[in-house]
Amino acid sequence: MIQLTTKSSWRKLAFVFILAEILNFSAQANPGDTTVVTVWNLRKLTQYGNYDTTAIFPTGKRYRKIRMHYILGRYACPGNPQYCGSWDYTTQIYARPTGKDTVEIGRVITPYATDWQGLNKKHDYIMEVTDYASVLDGSTGMRFNYSGYSWGFTITLKIEFIEGIPPMDAVKVRKIYDGYFPFGNATNSIENYLTPKTFSYTAPTNKVYIRNTVSGHGSDNAGCSEFCSKYYQLNINNTMLSQKQLWRTDCGENQVYPQTGTWVYNRGNWCPGAIVWPIYHNITPNTSANTNFTVNIDMQPYTIASASGGYNYVTHLVEYKVPNNSRDVSIEDIIAPTNDDNFIRQNSRCSNPVIKIRNTGTDTVKSIVFSYGLKNGTPLTYTWTGSLAFLETQDAVFPPSASILSTSVSAVFQVSVVSVNNSPSDDNVFNNIYKSTTMPVSVFPKSFVVRLLTNNLAAQNYWTLYDENDIAVVSSGPMNNTTLYRDTISNLPPGCYRLRLDDSGCDGLYWWANTNQGSGSMALERTNAPGLIFSYPVDFGCNFTKYFYVLPDPAPPVDTTGIARLDESLNSIEVFPNPAQTLAYLKLDLNKSQNVTYSIADINGRVIRTKTLNNVDGLYETIDIASMSEGVYLVTIKLQDHSTVTRKLVVQK
Repeated sequence: MIQLTTKSSWRKLAFVFILAEILNFSAQANPGDTTVVTVWNLRKLTQYGNYDTTAIFPTGKRYRKIRMHYILGRYACPGNPQYCGSWDYTTQIYARPTGKDTVEIGRVITPYATDWQGLNKKHDYIMEVTDYASVLDGSTGMRFNYSGYSWGFTITLKIEFIEGIPPMDAVKVRKIYDGYFPFGNATNSIENYLTPKTFSYTAPTNKVYIRNTVSGHGSDNAGCSEFCSKYYQLNINNTMLSQKQLWRTDCGENQVYPQTGTWVYNRGNWCPGAIVWPIYHNITPNTSANTNFTVNIDMQPYTIASASGGYNYVTHLVEYKVPNNSRDVSIEDIIAPTNDDNFIRQNSRCSNPVIKIRNTGTDTVKSIVFSYGLKNGTPLTYTWTGSLAFLETQDAVFPPSASILSTSVSAVFQVSVVSVNNSPSDDNVFNNIYKSTTMPVSVFPKSFVVRLLTNNLAAQNYWTLYDENDIAVVSSGPMNNTTLYRDTISNLPPGCYRLRLDDSGCDGLYWWANTNQGSGSMALERTNAPGLIFSYPVDFGCNFTKYFYVLPDPAPPVDTTGIARLDESLNSIEVFPNPAQTLAYLKLDLNKSQNVTYSIADINGRVIRTKTLNNVDGLYETIDIASMSEGVYLVTIKLQDHSTVTRKLVVQK
């Protein structure tokens, strides 16, 4: 069933008021009304091939951005005769407008997700499809093509229309190539399919781009096309314009992980569980209005006796009007801090925000002033400098900011553009503000043990601890195979850190498909008492990073009578933060190692939790208070000499 909803937005405000709101960081600027159309909702994939429907998209409006949410999930497999392998299958989403070319608007390779059902896991792939504004209009046929030969997945597809002015209005899209073409076959060359095509364009078209989505599949004796790296050449009017290598080198760093299959292997321009991103070529300088031109793609020469691979080509000619802005910057996304699963490897980050920016104006952007911070907090300012051409994107890494990001609860992070190229405004203020929801940051003690058990390929394993200035504080040295190492990190100053575990073979410390490497493990442990702080996953691909924060020591308690109490002069015991929302911490810094019992009671004296910590002298104990009601609680700590210390804990949701 197709659903259409409209999100109300703030109506247009005076420009001066908008700018003032941006500058004082309380702005609620909205790019305009946003309409969401649900094309499929939890549609079970139970067959090979096409799933067709008709969607009713809004019409007669202008959109700053159109985003497609491809939400993949799992359903319980009914079993015989159904088979639910849930492997890496090609899926393609097509728009089929009446009287226009049918065009693929997105392609996703499903992940190895055989364990998703038990984990209740899903993933929201987000793709910008503003190029297809001319076909996502009114009553439009939609097709989901599933190449899988087993079932078990569900698909929810939503398209989000954000009103406003785009960098360029897309006026037309035409198909150049669309199909799976054999590669390496001497008697049936791929060049029989990638033949020259002739086009022309007229006003109001001002810019012309080739959008090329290509993925290699099938494997012959040389691994082609899935496991071999080959290039294509784009020719305009028989002259080579560009050469592109069709190879993904980052599958072992996939954001959708861990997976249960051979997800770490690099492939022919795709990875299991990832979007196949289109490749853009600006052919405007090589063409002229009202003049015919030819487009032709040639693959790298290659033949083999038993060819069995091929490339899935979808190539479009996209036409745009004249650019709408001269000086304009768009905040495209917040990579960190965020709880977005598409950036899971960069979070939960406690310092150095990372913001994806795009130049949506024709002037080269050389400087941007940002205001950023947690909502309702004191904002910080950062000036980015560089050189960003029209439509180029870049990840801007902000300076250390642990003081505002290291929170034990989720919060709202927001960033806004204050000035561009030393001008206090740009052409489109509605793309200048972005928000994200952060994740709680782990708090570690200032001293802990890194315990690493190497596998049979120890030369591939190493770890490095970085501070918030990205300076390596300490790292592992050369290690032997199948050996247990315990390295103590002592007295870290307060601040944000990241401890990154790398495997140069990109198959983790253990991976089922490479049993020869054996099995390793890595964990962080307390120094003076048994206790696990954090355990690293073993099937992590190329690397895994844990972000954490070391808190400053709390100020010593002050006795207003001027006489220090005996227990507090020898032992430091604190409960913080106050108030707390979902997590609280008990800090113990005792004069000797001992068994400690703490209990939590409500204001009426009812004990709701008790725990004993064995053989401890210094630690940070994490207390999960998410299920506790708002109110005042008393935390009573009983030491081995039977003395007690009581601290107040305020829970505030």
